[in-house]
Amino acid sequence: MKRTLLLLGLPVLALLHGCTKPESEQKLSGSSTLKAVTAASTSVIFTNPLPSLDNGSYYDPWVINIGGYFYYCGSDGGRLWITKSATLENLLQQTKTYIFTPPSGTLYSGNLWAPELHYLNGRWYVYFAADDGNNDNHRMHVLEGGTDAGNPLNGTYSYKTKLSATTDRWAIDGHPFVYNSQLYFVWSGWEGTTNVSQYLYIAKMSNPYTIDGERVEISRPDYDWEKVGSPTVNEGPTSLISGNTVNIIYSASGSWTNDYCLGRITCTNGNLLSKASWTKNSTAVFSRFGNVYGPGHASFVKSPDNLQNWIVYHAANSDGSGWDRRVMAQQFSWIGDVPFFGYPIEKGIPVPAPSIGPGYAMPIANGTYRIKSKVTSQCVDVPNAASTAGLQIQEYTDNGTNAQKWIFTSLGNGYYTITSVASGLNLDNAGGSTAAGNILIQWTDNGNVAQHWRVQDMGGGYYKLINQRSLLALNVPYSNQTPGTKLEQWYENQYDAELWQIIP
Repeated sequence: MKRTLLLLGLPVLALLHGCTKPESEQKLSGSSTLKAVTAASTSVIFTNPLPSLDNGSYYDPWVINIGGYFYYCGSDGGRLWITKSATLENLLQQTKTYIFTPPSGTLYSGNLWAPELHYLNGRWYVYFAADDGNNDNHRMHVLEGGTDAGNPLNGTYSYKTKLSATTDRWAIDGHPFVYNSQLYFVWSGWEGTTNVSQYLYIAKMSNPYTIDGERVEISRPDYDWEKVGSPTVNEGPTSLISGNTVNIIYSASGSWTNDYCLGRITCTNGNLLSKASWTKNSTAVFSRFGNVYGPGHASFVKSPDNLQNWIVYHAANSDGSGWDRRVMAQQFSWIGDVPFFGYPIEKGIPVPAPSIGPGYAMPIANGTYRIKSKVTSQCVDVPNAASTAGLQIQEYTDNGTNAQKWIFTSLGNGYYTITSVASGLNLDNAGGSTAAGNILIQWTDNGNVAQHWRVQDMGGGYYKLINQRSLLALNVPYSNQTPGTKLEQWYENQYDAELWQIIP
């Protein structure tokens, strides 16, 4: 149920850490100079959480990108509002346009939660949960707005109706989506009339403000990672659709706990109204990491150039702060028809803003380059220029040989293949592992996303190289200065061990 970096300490060692991990997994890795990234980039650099005008608590973020602007639809508990910004990172610094203040004495006068803004059947609609002051009476409701598809603020919003299935039970976090020309509604609710647990339900809609027929349960808390806190919780469902695959990303465990997280259920056979059609991922798909606690209730948006995928979510403001939350944003990727979110990038880590054109998403022209470490001044190197598939990649003294020359080829989607001139093989995340510390090898071009790399402009002539399969960065382990040190992938941090010059 709902509401009503500092980096970890760095021990003094001969070789300092360059990043942090959860306690039992810590490993020396990163920069010996501990210099933060501050120089200008072609993209604006921001850090999470997103700044806001009042620096207050925000929750249940709903963000869309329409007509060249980002819109955030939010609630202060008693009123619904929208902000508009050309940039995602400044979205909460804009003046709020209040679109609805409910009259007193109704079933929707108080505790307005988790509004979502959608354009359906030629009009704008806002879906929200509310009650009459008694939480047991929480239900879903809908506002109807204007007809301008390019601007949800062009027109006024008025109360339309309550949304309920034939079984009219406690309900929050409603989300409409279209699949195969049919409109569906998913939400979180109680099975009975008491607060024992929250399940996810789905039903067809006959129009944007009418649920058609009975609800069908599609998820309940099953795994231990879904059951932290009491009552147990599945809530905040949001659709991500690719081809014939429908993914529902949802929040699990108590939103007041550090262990609030995201799960995923997936349907591939088109029969969305059968629980048997949905497969649940056995582990959380996005969960607490480092100084990010309780990440959950996400929405998803494309960058202005339509090349990058971004997750926008809320997280606890600090360890144990519960419903005191802030909004965070970062890129995610797709592995086939399934989204992959990786891990939360820690607060305070520099993040390039969503790309506004191919020159931002793909800042390096196709061509041959050396990849030179900022922390060691050594280059990414194929040992002895060997053509052996599976050979582990190293750093080595800059010598200008073909073993240190790499061909960058844009895939047109924000990622590159990086091919050795010496061997003709691609830079590869061995085995497609998502583990920090996994080795990097050269391998035959196979089209796998383990060989696809995001080139992330961090300013000052330096870049990060982020693997699409793992969402982890090319890194010099321990900031090791020894020529021949084997390279790895590692969590994004603000230190020089992950910064590279890309030199023609």
